[in-house]
Formats: sequence, structure tokens, C-alpha cells
Amino acid sequence: MASHRGRRFEEVDPLDGVEWVRVLDQEINDGEICTISEQGMLVLRIAPIPGLGPITVNSRIYIGNDPTKREIFSELLGFSRIRSISSRARLEMPVVIENIINDDAGGYITRFFNRAGNLSLKKHAFELLQGVGNRKALDMVAARGREGFKDMADLEQRCGIAGAELLAQRFVVEIADKKIQPRLCELISRSE
Repeated sequence: MASHRGRRFEEVDPLDGVEWVRVLDQEINDGEICTISEQGMLVLRIAPIPGLGPITVNSRIYIGNDPTKREIFSELLGFSRIRSISSRARLEMPVVIENIINDDAGGYITRFFNRAGNLSLKKHAFELLQGVGNRKALDMVAARGREGFKDMADLEQRCGIAGAELLAQRFVVEIADKKIQPRLCELISRSE
């Protein structure tokens, strides 16, 4: 354990719990794959097993601890900043993140849309989504009621928003600016 000004804290491994990534882009020359993790939305560079052909955008790749499940992943090359990834990867990112959200729509409904509350006396977590102001956030809370939203279609119909798209847009903003607070990527991951 490390110590900081008399307090003890454990260092957190950002890759703890990360098992699956999605492809954003692949380098033609060396085959390096730019990916985004399904857990935590981390931008990672990985090396594929040598000899594999091109991997398509949005493909799921297992990078977890069980080597018997690794069909594509060879090794982790490191993290990437959004400014150092290809323009194609930046272009694909919102679409791939939206696919991640849609593939686990029930989880995002449970972990965010049905649990979201006030961040402060004046701001609700829904207001972190682009185009959602105070009035819209209050309307969404009223539409959610005590039962919550059943699924993404229910949310979209009752609130008139594209839930997965708005979450994906927020995640892209958070990936681009690591200093932005609060971070839905972390809030949603922590509540799993």
C-alpha cells in the first residue's frame, strides 16, 4: 500500500476487470489494433496473434486472464490518448461505444438511467448528457417513476431521447478530456 500525507490507500489497476475490448482501427503495417474496453471505456493498443488477417471494426476481442479464450489477443501494448489515435479510430469511437451500450442496454438502464440521482443541490446526473438541461432532467426523473425504465426502448419512448447515443457522446467527451468531472465512465463502472 502507498501512503499519501499520512493516509494509506491501495493503488487501483485500471485494467482490473477488463476482459473484452472492441476494435476501433488496425494498423496495416504492423497489425497493431486500437481498441476500447467494454469495462471502463479505456483506449488500449494491443498486438494480435501473429499471422491473423485484418480484424474488422467493432469486433469483440477477449484480453482477460484466461489464455484459452484468447483467439486474437497476443499482448497489451499500452494505453492511448485520443489525440494519438488514427482519425478513423476517432470517427469509429462513438459508433463502437454506442454498440457496446446497446449490447448491454439492460445493464446501462439499471446502472445509470434507473439509479441516476442528484450530483449536487442544483445538478442531476442526467444533465451530464448532451442537450439535457435541468427541466429535461426533472421530466426524465418523473417519467422514470418508482418502477424505472424497462429497457432502452422504454426510456426512449417515455423521455424522447436516444439514450445509448447520448451516453456514447458523453463517454467520448470523457475519453478526450481526462480532467472532466464527474466521469460517468467511472460512476457506471463502480456501480457494477
